This record gives sequence, C-alpha cells and structure tokens, in this order.
Amino acid sequence: MESANPIILQTKDMPWESTDSPGVHYKSLRYDKTTKAGAVLIRMDANSAYPEHLHTDGEDFIVMQGELIIDDQHYREGSYIYSPPQSIHHPRTEKGAFLFAVFHGKII
Repeated sequence: MESANPIILQTKDMPWESTDSPGVHYKSLRYDKTTKAGAVLIRMDANSAYPEHLHTDGEDFIVMQGELIIDDQHYREGSYIYSPPQSIHHPRTEKGAFLFAVFHGKII
C-alpha cells in the first residue's frame, strides 16, 4: 500500500538506471509493490527499442522530448498517449525520446 505522505524527489539528482534493452534508461519515481503501479521517467537513445510488453491495468505517458514510435505511429514532443488495460506495445525511437509514464498495474 502506498504511503499517505507525498513523495518529493529531485529528479535531476537521481541517476539513470539501465534496463535489459540497450539505450533505454529509467528513473523510478514511484512504485507500489502491492499493486505494481508506478511512475517513471524514461530516456531512450536514438535507434533504441523496448521489448513488446503488456500493461495489465493500462498506462499513460507523455513524450516530453524527441519522438516515440508505436505500431508505425510517430508520437512527437507533447503527445499524450493512453494505453488501456491489456494493451500490448513495442515502443521504439529513431531520434531518441524522453518520456514521463504512469503504469497502473503489472507490466508483463
């Protein structure tokens, strides 16, 4: 269960964590071990991709910089995307991307 206290982070001071996908890094802002929900900053280097995955309870994200490609649809800076529960996607980028994402449950 999440704390009733606010979470306050200085994201610029946080290190980028590596993923198993080359060129894809993240900063975990919030994670609930019970619900598996959380919020992250994601940095994708040019010509990187994240493997296909399923969002059990959906996901919201905003492209803060760069461009993200999902199913050949290009989402540019300022794009907001909601992926509903049970959605599957394989995000990639050619130019690089910086994202803010909120996932509402487990990612498989």
